[in-house]
Amino acid sequence: MKRLVIFLAVSFLITWICWGILVPPARARTIAYGSLPFMLLYMFGGLGPTIAAYVAVLATRAQSPLKEFHSRLFRWRVAGWWYLIALALPVALALASVGIAVFVDPDFPKGLSVRPWYMFAPLFLVMVAGGGLEELGWRGVAQPEMERRAGRPAAAVLVGLIWSLWHLPLFILPGVGQYGDNFPVFAIGIVGGALILAWLYGRTESILLCVLFHAGWNAVAALGLAVPPARRLPAVLDACLRLIVGALLLAIGSARSNKRLQATTSGAITEHGD
Repeated sequence: MKRLVIFLAVSFLITWICWGILVPPARARTIAYGSLPFMLLYMFGGLGPTIAAYVAVLATRAQSPLKEFHSRLFRWRVAGWWYLIALALPVALALASVGIAVFVDPDFPKGLSVRPWYMFAPLFLVMVAGGGLEELGWRGVAQPEMERRAGRPAAAVLVGLIWSLWHLPLFILPGVGQYGDNFPVFAIGIVGGALILAWLYGRTESILLCVLFHAGWNAVAALGLAVPPARRLPAVLDACLRLIVGALLLAIGSARSNKRLQATTSGAITEHGD
């Protein structure tokens, strides 16, 4: 619990101070997105969960050392299909959302501006820092800490709700993507993303893969394959799609884990009986 409290306190403190400082001058139009002071504070605030993760781990080394944290962060020796899932699932979800949006709103493509597909790679690299590194905190610290007390699904929902609240200052900060958006719809989508990432982390125990998924998710949005919040019904359906997919993946993962546990227990009983 101590590690979780430290992580959340430091993360919100860094982020909300940095982004909060930007709100008054940005709303007064004395500073704008793209200017050096704005971008420095904006980017440093975004690194709040990353910095907080290290502060929390270093402050609670008796619980588990930094080496253990790094073993999860740099866990790259996993089956190749997990890399495919981490990179392809954000694209698949985005295409599905756009398809649903076109189905319910035939005029939707008129407002869609998509960059060339080859821009995905450079955008992805940028988004590793511009979002992906948050996973050191949300999945590296918050998810496992909450999971030990509440179980994986409940922990994922709680992390998603806290994660969405962490973004709250952006909704009153002119110039950023979340400014003026519908926060409840955003929160639903974030909780859905937290469910998917909890499933991915639970199956691989790799923070690295969560970083890749998060970067891919942001890169797809930057590419233009995103449903604008102004499109109310498509935006709600987009958020609900993530929630449903995340819930299904967690449910399937839990069922498989239970089957493996039952098989192991049955084998142990049989062996003991013999």
